[in-house]
Amino acid sequence: MKVQITANFFLDNGEVKRVEWFEIDPKLKGKIVEDGVDKPVEIILKAAKDVQEEYKKIFRKYQKEGEVFAVENILGEVSGVHFTKVAYWTLQAEEVKEEATEPTNNTTI
Repeated sequence: MKVQITANFFLDNGEVKRVEWFEIDPKLKGKIVEDGVDKPVEIILKAAKDVQEEYKKIFRKYQKEGEVFAVENILGEVSGVHFTKVAYWTLQAEEVKEEATEPTNNTTI
């Protein structure tokens, strides 16, 4: 699954920064404790809404702690936003459907 994520960051100076990026086969990584031992866990996110929910949690944490969010955007550039300057933000995740590019036999001469 390929997900396009669009985030708009409304800064306290009135400026709006828009960042778009892709997540391919998104996974949630974490750990569980079994018998006192930390074990790594990976959960594959199956829907764009799940990806959006996870980024919402990340953004809330970053805003609370004044962190910097940085990601490689769709142009291949690294974009960053310092959450101490963000008044509020919006977030949208959409699944990108891969279009079939099979040749057609509709040639007109």
